[in-house]
Amino acid sequence: MEGYLKKWINIVTRWQDRYFILNDHILHYCEHQGGQSKGQIHLKVAAIILVPEDPLRIIINTGTNEIQLRASSVPEKIEWVNALKRAQESCQETIPRDYIKEVNDILTDIWVTQAAFDETLNILVPKLERQPKYVELAEKLSELGQKIKMNVTICTQLLEVEKEKLETQQSGDNQTLFQSFRNISSRIDEFNRQNSAISCSSSLSIQDILETLKYEQPIKYKNLINNPVFQKIQFTNQQLRIALPRTQDPNEKLKVWSLIKDLIGKDLSKFAVPVYFNEPLSMLQRLAENLEYYQTLIEANQEQDQWLRMCYVMGFGVSAYSSNIDRHKKPFNPILGETFEIQNKQFRFVSEQVSHHPPISAGYAESNDFEMQMQTDLKTKMSPRSMEVQPLGNVYIKLKQFNDHISYNKCITKVHNIIFGNMYIEHIGDMIFHNYTTNDKGVLTLSENQKMVGTVYDSNGKEKYKLKGQWNDSLIARNIQTGQEVVVWKRYDLPQDYKNYFFFTKFALNLNLLNIDLIKSLPCTDCRLRPDQLALEYGFIDLAADEKHRLEQKQRQRRKDMQIAGQKHIPQFFELMKEPCTNEMIYKYKGNYWRKKGEGLDLF
Repeated sequence: MEGYLKKWINIVTRWQDRYFILNDHILHYCEHQGGQSKGQIHLKVAAIILVPEDPLRIIINTGTNEIQLRASSVPEKIEWVNALKRAQESCQETIPRDYIKEVNDILTDIWVTQAAFDETLNILVPKLERQPKYVELAEKLSELGQKIKMNVTICTQLLEVEKEKLETQQSGDNQTLFQSFRNISSRIDEFNRQNSAISCSSSLSIQDILETLKYEQPIKYKNLINNPVFQKIQFTNQQLRIALPRTQDPNEKLKVWSLIKDLIGKDLSKFAVPVYFNEPLSMLQRLAENLEYYQTLIEANQEQDQWLRMCYVMGFGVSAYSSNIDRHKKPFNPILGETFEIQNKQFRFVSEQVSHHPPISAGYAESNDFEMQMQTDLKTKMSPRSMEVQPLGNVYIKLKQFNDHISYNKCITKVHNIIFGNMYIEHIGDMIFHNYTTNDKGVLTLSENQKMVGTVYDSNGKEKYKLKGQWNDSLIARNIQTGQEVVVWKRYDLPQDYKNYFFFTKFALNLNLLNIDLIKSLPCTDCRLRPDQLALEYGFIDLAADEKHRLEQKQRQRRKDMQIAGQKHIPQFFELMKEPCTNEMIYKYKGNYWRKKGEGLDLF
């Protein structure tokens, strides 16, 4: 069966005609008849849902994605529903229990092995690429890695063939087992698409998770237990993900003129924007993205050459821009007092929204090798053709082995063609690096076409290293005396389908991951518990807009109540004080987050 149906695209373009083709148990769709396929739905792992209040609507939910369709008439809808259900029923055979276990065990082994291989390769290859004599070896390893991934894909395809054989063994009396195999099939499809690993477990509702927290964490319990966003989601203990719960149209065109015509020449950071202009991350999490290449700081701390150490720090400083490729949407403005944390084997990070006007997010990271103090104090202006973001203040880094205290500034970011043409991002200007322990200095100049050049000077102003590269690719340092070159930073590969997930990097994809353990352990102020942001991640656009409005109103009321009471907000974990290296007033970490994080505010 085939024909045109209306498909819900987004809140701006709403319902659009798409041509659907039902072939066996797979539903394909494209923009017009005979056009290129834009997607497909495997019906054997999908639920077909009817909407009583809308007699023309059909919802197809695969567990990881949901599409909404509308027929032009009730008879047409009935015809499509019957065809979809017949296609589903044709593959409702029973799978033998022993074979199910065998297939599941094989898949588990594949996922674990592939994840370990990817992790090792992602660590080893960048290290080899930084040494010119090992570049060829790194390329061969990368090529070998791709071949191994291809072979893994072939393995899963062979399992798919085995599945087809199993489906011919009909007994018709064990739908529970078939449902189990449908779940396995869904995971095979996801694995083929992403070539990575997912940690899966049983799911729980928010009511089940919060049952034991009612008295221990009353604020969290009150805010989440009846929240419409959290009620729509089943949570697991997934530890790592390679995709968001819903895809986003990478070619989405937003009509921004009606929004920005009143903002031209003003500071954009003070204005709330509609939720469809946001990406599902907070500015606190964007601050954490500075740590994506923390390994570069570890290498800096282990480097004996003090000027090459500076080169590594410069590579780390510019690495933060590589996550901005094609990311044109705005992160959520944090609520005053909102927090975010990361705690893993490599480092700990905490951030807090310390000021509302001007909006300032402060962050601190620590590890065995380094400490890092930063904040986002942005001056943002809009013009008819572009948007300009100028970061104020410096980033401060301490390398522990040599007690190096280093500061650097960030350059200006410009977003071009915000109304007409292809939107693109430019980072332009000088980044100045100072080592206050050795009095060395580094200058990195970013210019058009992602290019950057730089120089490291000793305490007497003599040039020691030259640097060149592109902020979306790599940075190479050359020793002026010996001529030896070292790759001090190289961008990680982007996820395979990153365009469908707000152009997020692998690191960014996991910043808003919320699982059962995190719901229990995070303080009630953590932005992962923020319902509007979570709703956007799951594709609940209308609900995200409603929740965002509710939270903004709640913040205004809290501010009014404090003004009436003569109270002033005091950050919990950061304090405004003078940085001795530069005499700059910055919000510095108090060192108390991990002891006091449970004493949260009622923000959500």
